[in-house]
Amino acid sequence: MGGAFVAVANDANTITWNPAGLPGLRRTEFTTTYADLYAMGISQSYLAFVKPLLSDRFAVGMDWSSVGFDDKELGYSENKLNFAFGFEVHKKFSLGATLKYLFRDMTLDGTSYGKSSGIGYDVGFLIMPLKKLRMGIGLYDLGGTQVSYKDKTSETILGQAFKLGISYMPINGLTLAADFGDRYHLGAEYVLANRLSFRAGMQQDYSGDEPIMVISAGTSIKFKSIIVEYGYESHPYLEPTHRISLALQLSPAVVSITTTLIAHNPIFRSLHRYYESEPFVKVGLKNISDADLPVDVSLFVPTMMDNPHSETVTLPPKSEEEYDIGVSFSSDVLTSKKATFDNLVQPEVKVSYKQGGEAKLAQKKMESSYVLGKGKLTWSNPDMIACYVTPADAIVDKFARSFIQYYTPVLNDYFGRSNLGRGIILYDALGTHGLVYNIDLETPFLDIADDKSAFDTVKYPGDMLRDKIGDCDDLTTLYGSLMGNLGIETMFLDVFKPGAGHIFLMFDSGVKPDEVGKYFLDETEVVVLNDKVWIPIEATLVGKPFFSAWKQGSLKYNEMKSENFVNEISVKEASAKYLAGSHITPDMPMPEINGINNLLKEDIKQYGMWLEQIVYNTVGNKLDAAEDYYDAGVKYMEFGRYKEAMNMLETALNMKPVFPDAVNTLGVCYTKKEEYEKAIEFYKKALKQSGEHAGYMLNIAITHFMTGNKGLAKQKFDEVVLIDPVFAGKLDKIFGAAKASLAVNVPKGPKLEISGDLEAELAA
Repeated sequence: MGGAFVAVANDANTITWNPAGLPGLRRTEFTTTYADLYAMGISQSYLAFVKPLLSDRFAVGMDWSSVGFDDKELGYSENKLNFAFGFEVHKKFSLGATLKYLFRDMTLDGTSYGKSSGIGYDVGFLIMPLKKLRMGIGLYDLGGTQVSYKDKTSETILGQAFKLGISYMPINGLTLAADFGDRYHLGAEYVLANRLSFRAGMQQDYSGDEPIMVISAGTSIKFKSIIVEYGYESHPYLEPTHRISLALQLSPAVVSITTTLIAHNPIFRSLHRYYESEPFVKVGLKNISDADLPVDVSLFVPTMMDNPHSETVTLPPKSEEEYDIGVSFSSDVLTSKKATFDNLVQPEVKVSYKQGGEAKLAQKKMESSYVLGKGKLTWSNPDMIACYVTPADAIVDKFARSFIQYYTPVLNDYFGRSNLGRGIILYDALGTHGLVYNIDLETPFLDIADDKSAFDTVKYPGDMLRDKIGDCDDLTTLYGSLMGNLGIETMFLDVFKPGAGHIFLMFDSGVKPDEVGKYFLDETEVVVLNDKVWIPIEATLVGKPFFSAWKQGSLKYNEMKSENFVNEISVKEASAKYLAGSHITPDMPMPEINGINNLLKEDIKQYGMWLEQIVYNTVGNKLDAAEDYYDAGVKYMEFGRYKEAMNMLETALNMKPVFPDAVNTLGVCYTKKEEYEKAIEFYKKALKQSGEHAGYMLNIAITHFMTGNKGLAKQKFDEVVLIDPVFAGKLDKIFGAAKASLAVNVPKGPKLEISGDLEAELAA
């Protein structure tokens, strides 16, 4: 490179050229060079050694150079030993110094004439203002270097010198360099694939009658840690010089793992999807190289992974920073044989990268962690229970859908397609299936709820359906999963009263908060929270009628709430963070459903009595006048009990034959029952009794729309607008709402047929 090396300073020769480059090598290096100068028998030898010490910011070096000539009559030798150090003050600035020892000798016929020796000093600086720009300064033979002879005379053989260098890398692999001192040096180097290098340069004197220009070129090849170099130097008047160099570069890992911190210890298998959505470990990485360095960081957690989780990170040059690394577990993390057991494991972090074309690896064992079996959990954060709520589980889905499908007629005719009705059917299904509440003898919830560090055991809903026995947390997550499968939102109720720890749940009734008095006997039956009306259920009473569980749930909630000992957990919100585990329940036979089970019969009767009380409260606990029966009929209709509603309305009409509102409401009942022709008859009868009435006429228009006669429906709607312009422009909205009110997803499959005898038994 024409001797332009003061700013390049990228191998062991920097000991002589600029000791400030030593810490930037980041490696141990041995180098040797030999040349026959100008093919004149003048041998030049060089040997150097560099070693980083203490830290990546400090390095030392030592070299020996020799120039000699010997033709058996006349001989001359000049040897120099350099002892150098370099220190990186800042990632953009380094300095270095060299102590040199010189000794010379001249011989004639084997007799020495003029042995001499002396000491000199060099200083160097290296500045890196930009990523691709370097500047170097060399101060040589400070104060001049003298040698002393045997006769105690001395002589200055090297005067003080100064050299300024600059190098620039315009593209990856290409370096341009220039040095300026007593002459100027220009050079370039191109490195191909970190293996093959090509160099060229020139140097020329500033002064003299005939400045001499020396052209040079060279190449090198690298194999792992060994580099072989060849250099060619052309002199205008002398023979060319050929140089051969051999270097051994023992590159240390430029990346080290300084710290590792796992975000979760112990590790709960059931929270694996939550862990996968958050940073899992924090890894401190140190890069001592001078360039951006892409590295692959991998994490392996035994028993939870088949293969390590890997991420690519780019480390800034000369940096020491912490990085958040995620995690991805094996697909069988909850289903493998190991998933049932607790394990003490030692996670491991590995960092792999390329350094000079060579693969490098840093690795570090982390602190041991407990990996707990799939059923383990603590109550340090009650929201974590959401990871056991699995509404999409195939067994949960099959159980919920089969019972709701079979009892669709009951849901429609007795429970008005309400969320309450769905809750009753599923709760009684669990009791009929044979589920039993049993306190976990090893970790009873009552005892451990206060201890936030104690490990509790929770079953996945599918496993609970198979085992049929569990604690309050098992029953709560199962019932919550079944309701969630139907799209009904739930909240878990975490009771943290000392000595009375418990968990139960409530589900969304679908009723608006301002309609509690309309659809419930008493406000204490429900919980109004987050703009919803919730029905509390004591899941541990499984096997008893739903109404018993509802009553107990309401009492428990109101008692604990009054003492501020209950924490309402939104399963929807908690599940968004603590995602349900990827648990797969092995297939199992579904319970045989045949007729109405005793629990459901009892709840249908209790629901009827409960509703009857609501109706009687509506009419002031009296049924005297036709208007009382009308109000009762309207209330029954609001609950979807059309048979009872029609009985009340017909009684009202028997007492008061001209009662257009009652006649119209009978028409509405028939519309809800999808008996459209009969409905229209009653609407027309109501109009005869009342004369023009926009509301009654609108019901006729809606009923025609429901039959599919959209043209006639539009015509009737236009007549409504003529009577009452307030309906103008609302056709689509009104017809859409009417259609939506009757839109029901009727599941396919076997359904209960309600016979007359069964109907009579339920009505008794």
